[in-house]
Amino acid sequence: MGSPLDDVIDEVSRALEDRDFQEGLMRSGLNNQKKVAEILSRNPEILEAAKRVAEVKRESVGRLGELVEEAVESLRRVGANPYYAETAEDAREIVGKIVGRGSIVVMSKSMAAEEIGLREYLESLGSEVWETDLGQLLVMLEGVKPMHNVAPAVHMTRERAARIIRDKLGIEVDPSDVEGMVAAVRQFLREKFFKARVGITGANSLSAETGTIVLVENEGNIRLVSSLPPVHVALVPIDKIVPTVWDAVNVALVQAAFAGFWMPVYISLITGPSATGDIEQIKVLGAHGPREVHVVLLDNGRMKAASHPF
Repeated sequence: MGSPLDDVIDEVSRALEDRDFQEGLMRSGLNNQKKVAEILSRNPEILEAAKRVAEVKRESVGRLGELVEEAVESLRRVGANPYYAETAEDAREIVGKIVGRGSIVVMSKSMAAEEIGLREYLESLGSEVWETDLGQLLVMLEGVKPMHNVAPAVHMTRERAARIIRDKLGIEVDPSDVEGMVAAVRQFLREKFFKARVGITGANSLSAETGTIVLVENEGNIRLVSSLPPVHVALVPIDKIVPTVWDAVNVALVQAAFAGFWMPVYISLITGPSATGDIEQIKVLGAHGPREVHVVLLDNGRMKAASHPF
Protein backbone atom coordinates (compact mmCIF):
# COMPACT_ATOMS: atom_id res chain seq x y z
CA MET A 1 0.00 0.00 0.00
CA GLY A 2 1.41 3.40 -0.99
CA SER A 3 1.49 6.56 1.07
CA PRO A 4 -1.22 9.24 0.79
CA LEU A 5 1.22 11.27 -1.32
CA ASP A 6 1.62 8.33 -3.70
CA ASP A 7 -2.16 8.17 -4.06
CA VAL A 8 -2.30 11.87 -4.92
CA ILE A 9 0.47 11.48 -7.50
CA ASP A 10 -1.38 8.55 -9.08
CA GLU A 11 -4.60 10.57 -9.29
CA VAL A 12 -2.81 13.53 -10.87
CA SER A 13 -1.09 11.27 -13.37
CA ARG A 14 -4.38 9.67 -14.40
CA ALA A 15 -6.01 13.08 -14.80
CA LEU A 16 -3.17 14.35 -16.97
CA GLU A 17 -3.49 11.32 -19.24
CA ASP A 18 -7.29 11.62 -19.55
CA ARG A 19 -7.91 13.74 -22.65
CA ASP A 20 -11.66 13.80 -22.11
CA PHE A 21 -11.06 15.12 -18.58
CA GLN A 22 -8.75 17.85 -19.87
CA GLU A 23 -11.17 18.89 -22.60
CA GLY A 24 -14.03 19.14 -20.11
CA LEU A 25 -11.98 21.34 -17.77
CA MET A 26 -10.92 23.60 -20.63
CA ARG A 27 -14.46 24.13 -21.94
CA SER A 28 -15.94 24.76 -18.49
CA GLY A 29 -13.10 26.96 -17.28
CA LEU A 30 -13.20 29.28 -20.27
CA ASN A 31 -16.98 29.59 -20.09
CA ASN A 32 -16.91 30.43 -16.37
CA GLN A 33 -14.12 33.01 -16.65
CA LYS A 34 -16.06 34.90 -19.30
CA LYS A 35 -19.27 34.85 -17.26
CA VAL A 36 -17.65 36.17 -14.06
CA ALA A 37 -15.78 38.90 -15.95
CA GLU A 38 -19.00 40.04 -17.65
CA ILE A 39 -20.94 40.02 -14.37
CA LEU A 40 -18.35 42.15 -12.55
CA SER A 41 -18.04 44.51 -15.53
CA ARG A 42 -21.80 45.15 -15.62
CA ASN A 43 -22.22 45.19 -11.83
CA PRO A 44 -19.17 46.82 -10.21
CA GLU A 45 -21.12 47.17 -6.96
CA ILE A 46 -20.63 43.43 -6.43
CA LEU A 47 -16.97 44.05 -5.59
CA GLU A 48 -18.00 46.45 -2.81
CA ALA A 49 -20.54 43.92 -1.57
CA ALA A 50 -17.81 41.28 -1.55
CA LYS A 51 -15.64 43.49 0.66
CA ARG A 52 -18.48 43.90 3.13
CA VAL A 53 -19.13 40.16 3.13
CA ALA A 54 -15.44 39.52 3.83
CA GLU A 55 -15.62 41.85 6.85
CA VAL A 56 -18.75 40.12 8.15
CA LYS A 57 -17.15 36.70 7.76
CA ARG A 58 -13.98 37.78 9.59
CA GLU A 59 -16.01 39.22 12.45
CA SER A 60 -18.19 36.10 12.58
CA VAL A 61 -15.22 33.77 12.83
CA GLY A 62 -13.90 35.93 15.67
CA ARG A 63 -17.03 35.25 17.75
CA LEU A 64 -18.07 31.90 16.36
CA GLY A 65 -18.94 30.33 19.70
CA GLU A 66 -21.33 33.16 20.52
CA LEU A 67 -23.00 32.94 17.10
CA VAL A 68 -23.44 29.17 17.39
CA GLU A 69 -25.25 29.60 20.73
CA GLU A 70 -27.45 32.34 19.29
CA ALA A 71 -28.25 30.24 16.22
CA VAL A 72 -29.27 27.26 18.36
CA GLU A 73 -31.64 29.45 20.39
CA SER A 74 -33.12 31.04 17.26
CA LEU A 75 -33.63 27.70 15.54
CA ARG A 76 -35.50 26.34 18.56
CA ARG A 77 -37.62 29.48 18.72
CA VAL A 78 -38.82 29.04 15.11
CA GLY A 79 -39.66 25.36 15.57
CA ALA A 80 -36.58 23.77 14.03
CA ASN A 81 -34.53 21.07 15.77
CA PRO A 82 -30.87 22.12 16.14
CA TYR A 83 -27.96 19.74 16.79
CA TYR A 84 -24.26 20.43 17.35
CA ALA A 85 -21.96 17.89 15.72
CA GLU A 86 -18.41 18.16 17.01
CA THR A 87 -17.04 15.57 14.58
CA ALA A 88 -17.92 14.08 11.21
CA GLU A 89 -18.89 10.85 12.96
CA ASP A 90 -21.26 12.76 15.25
CA ALA A 91 -22.89 14.42 12.24
CA ARG A 92 -23.34 11.14 10.39
CA GLU A 93 -24.92 9.50 13.43
CA ILE A 94 -27.30 12.42 14.04
CA VAL A 95 -28.51 12.43 10.44
CA GLY A 96 -28.65 8.64 10.40
CA LYS A 97 -31.02 8.60 13.38
CA ILE A 98 -33.27 11.19 11.75
CA VAL A 99 -33.35 9.35 8.41
CA GLY A 100 -33.62 5.83 9.83
CA ARG A 101 -33.19 2.72 7.72
CA GLY A 102 -34.64 1.97 4.31
CA SER A 103 -35.76 5.52 3.54
CA ILE A 104 -35.75 7.24 0.17
CA VAL A 105 -33.59 10.35 0.48
CA VAL A 106 -32.99 13.20 -1.96
CA MET A 107 -29.99 15.47 -1.51
CA SER A 108 -28.98 18.81 -2.90
CA LYS A 109 -25.32 19.47 -3.61
CA SER A 110 -23.47 19.89 -0.32
CA MET A 111 -19.72 19.94 0.15
CA ALA A 112 -20.33 19.44 3.88
CA ALA A 113 -22.14 16.18 3.10
CA GLU A 114 -19.23 15.24 0.84
CA GLU A 115 -16.79 16.15 3.61
CA ILE A 116 -18.32 13.69 6.08
CA GLY A 117 -19.25 10.96 3.59
CA LEU A 118 -22.94 11.32 4.38
CA ARG A 119 -24.44 9.72 1.28
CA GLU A 120 -22.31 6.62 1.59
CA TYR A 121 -23.15 6.34 5.29
CA LEU A 122 -26.89 6.54 4.69
CA GLU A 123 -26.60 3.98 1.91
CA SER A 124 -24.82 1.66 4.35
CA LEU A 125 -27.92 1.91 6.55
CA GLY A 126 -30.07 0.66 3.69
CA SER A 127 -31.46 3.94 2.42
CA GLU A 128 -31.85 4.81 -1.26
CA VAL A 129 -30.06 8.13 -1.67
CA TRP A 130 -30.12 10.35 -4.76
CA GLU A 131 -28.13 13.46 -5.55
CA THR A 132 -30.40 15.92 -7.38
CA ASP A 133 -27.95 18.56 -8.60
CA LEU A 134 -27.24 17.50 -12.19
CA GLY A 135 -23.46 17.71 -11.89
CA GLN A 136 -23.40 15.98 -8.52
CA LEU A 137 -25.68 13.23 -9.86
CA LEU A 138 -23.31 12.59 -12.77
CA VAL A 139 -20.36 12.41 -10.36
CA MET A 140 -22.27 10.02 -8.10
CA LEU A 141 -23.25 7.76 -11.00
CA GLU A 142 -19.66 7.65 -12.24
CA GLY A 143 -18.42 6.81 -8.75
CA VAL A 144 -15.89 9.65 -8.49
CA LYS A 145 -15.42 12.70 -6.28
CA PRO A 146 -16.70 16.14 -7.34
CA MET A 147 -14.04 18.19 -9.09
CA HIS A 148 -15.28 21.61 -7.95
CA ASN A 149 -17.38 22.86 -5.05
CA VAL A 150 -19.78 24.77 -7.33
CA ALA A 151 -19.53 22.74 -10.53
CA PRO A 152 -18.86 19.14 -9.45
CA ALA A 153 -18.84 17.81 -13.02
CA VAL A 154 -16.68 20.63 -14.37
CA HIS A 155 -14.35 18.04 -15.92
CA MET A 156 -17.05 16.25 -17.94
CA THR A 157 -17.68 16.77 -21.61
CA ARG A 158 -21.23 16.41 -22.91
CA GLU A 159 -20.17 13.17 -24.56
CA ARG A 160 -19.02 11.73 -21.26
CA ALA A 161 -22.21 12.88 -19.52
CA ALA A 162 -24.32 11.19 -22.20
CA ARG A 163 -22.45 7.90 -21.69
CA ILE A 164 -23.05 8.03 -17.94
CA ILE A 165 -26.77 8.73 -18.36
CA ARG A 166 -27.07 5.86 -20.83
CA ASP A 167 -24.98 3.34 -18.88
CA LYS A 168 -26.18 4.13 -15.34
CA LEU A 169 -29.78 5.24 -15.83
CA GLY A 170 -30.56 3.26 -18.96
CA ILE A 171 -31.73 6.37 -20.83
CA GLU A 172 -30.60 6.93 -24.42
CA VAL A 173 -29.65 10.56 -24.99
CA ASP A 174 -28.01 12.48 -27.82
CA PRO A 175 -24.61 13.91 -26.75
CA SER A 176 -25.17 16.93 -29.00
CA ASP A 177 -28.49 17.74 -27.30
CA VAL A 178 -27.67 19.13 -23.85
CA GLU A 179 -31.27 20.26 -23.31
CA GLY A 180 -32.42 16.72 -24.04
CA MET A 181 -30.00 15.30 -21.47
CA VAL A 182 -31.24 17.73 -18.82
CA ALA A 183 -34.86 16.85 -19.63
CA ALA A 184 -34.14 13.13 -19.31
CA VAL A 185 -32.55 13.53 -15.89
CA ARG A 186 -35.34 15.86 -14.75
CA GLN A 187 -37.97 13.26 -15.63
CA PHE A 188 -35.99 10.50 -13.90
CA LEU A 189 -35.62 12.48 -10.67
CA ARG A 190 -39.25 13.63 -10.44
CA GLU A 191 -40.32 10.24 -9.09
CA LYS A 192 -37.55 10.34 -6.47
CA PHE A 193 -38.63 13.78 -5.26
CA PHE A 194 -42.23 12.70 -4.73
CA LYS A 195 -41.35 9.40 -3.03
CA ALA A 196 -38.64 10.76 -0.72
CA ARG A 197 -39.28 10.85 3.02
CA VAL A 198 -36.25 13.03 3.75
CA GLY A 199 -34.64 15.90 1.87
CA ILE A 200 -31.09 16.92 2.79
CA THR A 201 -29.55 20.27 1.92
CA GLY A 202 -26.53 22.27 2.88
CA ALA A 203 -26.69 26.04 3.34
CA ASN A 204 -25.00 29.01 1.76
CA SER A 205 -25.41 30.83 5.04
CA LEU A 206 -27.37 30.82 8.30
CA SER A 207 -28.59 33.83 10.25
CA ALA A 208 -27.85 33.51 13.96
CA GLU A 209 -30.39 36.24 14.76
CA THR A 210 -33.39 34.63 13.05
CA GLY A 211 -32.42 30.98 12.52
CA THR A 212 -32.93 31.48 8.78
CA ILE A 213 -31.24 29.12 6.33
CA VAL A 214 -30.33 30.80 3.03
CA LEU A 215 -29.94 28.68 -0.10
CA VAL A 216 -29.09 29.95 -3.57
CA GLU A 217 -29.40 27.99 -6.81
CA ASN A 218 -30.34 27.99 -10.48
CA GLU A 219 -31.64 24.47 -11.11
CA GLY A 220 -34.62 24.48 -8.74
CA ASN A 221 -33.72 21.13 -7.22
CA ILE A 222 -32.95 22.63 -3.81
CA ARG A 223 -36.47 24.04 -3.59
CA LEU A 224 -37.87 20.59 -4.27
CA VAL A 225 -35.48 18.86 -1.84
CA SER A 226 -36.31 21.33 0.94
CA SER A 227 -40.07 21.51 0.38
CA LEU A 228 -41.49 18.22 -0.98
CA PRO A 229 -40.34 15.58 1.57
CA PRO A 230 -42.01 15.74 5.00
CA VAL A 231 -38.61 15.96 6.71
CA HIS A 232 -35.91 18.52 5.82
CA VAL A 233 -32.39 18.11 7.19
CA ALA A 234 -29.91 20.96 6.71
CA LEU A 235 -26.23 20.16 7.29
CA VAL A 236 -24.65 23.53 8.04
CA PRO A 237 -20.93 24.03 8.75
CA ILE A 238 -20.64 26.46 11.65
CA ASP A 239 -18.49 28.83 9.58
CA LYS A 240 -21.63 29.52 7.51
CA ILE A 241 -23.23 31.31 10.48
CA VAL A 242 -23.38 35.12 10.26
CA PRO A 243 -25.11 37.60 12.57
CA THR A 244 -28.19 38.81 10.65
CA VAL A 245 -30.49 37.66 7.87
CA TRP A 246 -29.28 40.57 5.75
CA ASP A 247 -25.71 39.35 6.18
CA ALA A 248 -26.82 35.85 5.22
CA VAL A 249 -28.54 37.01 2.03
CA ASN A 250 -25.55 39.16 1.02
CA VAL A 251 -23.20 36.20 1.50
CA ALA A 252 -25.33 34.06 -0.80
CA LEU A 253 -25.61 36.75 -3.48
CA VAL A 254 -21.86 37.39 -3.58
CA GLN A 255 -21.17 33.66 -3.78
CA ALA A 256 -23.56 33.39 -6.72
CA ALA A 257 -21.91 36.26 -8.59
CA PHE A 258 -18.40 34.84 -8.29
CA ALA A 259 -19.70 31.43 -9.36
CA GLY A 260 -20.86 33.02 -12.62
CA PHE A 261 -24.58 33.32 -11.84
CA TRP A 262 -26.16 36.77 -11.67
CA MET A 263 -28.84 37.10 -10.67
CA PRO A 264 -29.32 33.60 -9.32
CA VAL A 265 -32.65 32.11 -10.35
CA TYR A 266 -33.71 31.08 -6.85
CA ILE A 267 -32.92 32.34 -3.37
CA SER A 268 -34.68 30.42 -0.58
CA LEU A 269 -34.98 31.69 2.99
CA ILE A 270 -36.16 28.90 5.30
CA THR A 271 -37.11 29.77 8.87
CA GLY A 272 -38.48 26.66 10.54
CA PRO A 273 -41.06 24.13 9.34
CA SER A 274 -43.92 24.83 6.94
CA ALA A 275 -46.96 26.11 8.81
CA THR A 276 -50.40 27.63 8.45
CA GLY A 277 -52.59 29.62 10.80
CA ASP A 278 -55.51 30.21 8.48
CA ILE A 279 -58.11 28.49 10.68
CA GLU A 280 -58.80 30.62 13.77
CA GLN A 281 -55.12 31.67 13.76
CA ILE A 282 -54.18 28.26 15.18
CA LYS A 283 -50.69 27.35 14.00
CA VAL A 284 -50.43 23.93 12.37
CA LEU A 285 -47.08 22.58 11.17
CA GLY A 286 -46.65 20.86 7.82
CA ALA A 287 -49.01 22.81 5.57
CA HIS A 288 -47.51 22.15 2.14
CA GLY A 289 -43.83 21.84 3.06
CA PRO A 290 -41.92 19.81 5.67
CA ARG A 291 -43.42 19.22 9.07
CA GLU A 292 -39.93 18.76 10.52
CA VAL A 293 -36.79 20.83 9.98
CA HIS A 294 -33.56 19.52 11.51
CA VAL A 295 -30.41 21.67 11.41
CA VAL A 296 -27.11 19.91 12.09
CA LEU A 297 -24.37 22.43 12.88
CA LEU A 298 -21.10 20.84 11.79
CA ASP A 299 -17.90 21.70 13.65
CA ASN A 300 -15.41 19.03 12.54
CA GLY A 301 -12.39 21.15 13.49
CA ARG A 302 -13.79 24.56 12.57
CA MET A 303 -14.06 25.92 16.10
CA LYS A 304 -10.44 24.99 16.77
CA ALA A 305 -9.34 26.59 13.50
CA ALA A 306 -11.29 29.76 14.36
CA SER A 307 -9.36 30.11 17.62
CA HIS A 308 -6.10 30.65 15.73
CA PRO A 309 -5.28 34.19 14.55
CA PHE A 310 -5.40 34.88 10.82
